[in-house]
Amino acid sequence: MGGEQLESKKRRRSRKRSKTSAADDDEPAGEEPKVTEEAAAAAVAASDEDGDDDNDDGSTTNENKESEVTKEEEAATNDNGEEGEEKKKRKRKRNRKKKTDTTDAENAAEPEADAAKLSSVEHTVFIEGLPFTSSEDQIRAFFTDLGCNDILQLRLPVWQDSGRLRGFGHVVFASQETRTRALSSEVNGKELGGRYITVKEANAPRAGTTIGAALGGRPVREQPQGCKTVFVRNLPYTATEEEILESFRVCGKILDGGVRIARNHSTGQSKGFCYVEYKNEEGALASVQKAAKPFGLQVQGRPVFVDYDEGTMKNSFRGGDGK
Repeated sequence: MGGEQLESKKRRRSRKRSKTSAADDDEPAGEEPKVTEEAAAAAVAASDEDGDDDNDDGSTTNENKESEVTKEEEAATNDNGEEGEEKKKRKRKRNRKKKTDTTDAENAAEPEADAAKLSSVEHTVFIEGLPFTSSEDQIRAFFTDLGCNDILQLRLPVWQDSGRLRGFGHVVFASQETRTRALSSEVNGKELGGRYITVKEANAPRAGTTIGAALGGRPVREQPQGCKTVFVRNLPYTATEEEILESFRVCGKILDGGVRIARNHSTGQSKGFCYVEYKNEEGALASVQKAAKPFGLQVQGRPVFVDYDEGTMKNSFRGGDGK
């Protein structure tokens, strides 16, 4: 109850007591006090006001209780809302993680599928009759313009001195349907740069090569005792010691200066093969086994042949720094 209401109630009770006392003083001694009409009216009014005050007190108490209940309900609602929002956040996070995991699995599966196609003769054709002055982009455009636009890889050998095409190569397609079209008269025998391109079925890799072994050729031979060096060929002529080191270091620790590229003694141009010497026998074993898988070891995107080397590296096979 407010302070003003209490003060008002006190004043009304004081007036009531004063009027009662005055009435008692006016009555003769020995007679019952008479209640005047004014006093009775005042008493009734005071009683009514007291009842109103009591009702006010009850209303105030009920209002306070209702206010407390409302606050508790609001707090519970806020808590439930926060819990619901937290659950939604966790659910969104799980969905994003699930989607990411699915995407990662799909992305991981794609390179494996492409690697299998790159080593499959059922997706590959042999081409010859290429103009020596043509470029890889022109060869790609030749097939794309004729409806063979799902090329996975072009393997076009070049001359090491001039860098020009040698006139033949291989093309790998993503689908067998495109390979079939490339072998048909729609593509085979068409003209490019004044020459007519021949498209043939590709031969299976020769037995004894790492790719051939992975496709069912002669198994990779056993490692000679104590062999720590491997022979690597089919290297791009532009490959550097650092690029070869980066590709082969995943198999084991390579000695300092352990990558030696065979070079032309007069021009310094790479001959397309090299030697890699590991610190221990396990590194050499791992590199040969990894290269035996379809496109297991690559340099500049080209699969390389890897075999054990039982001799010693010749002094003419120096690194890029002449050592």
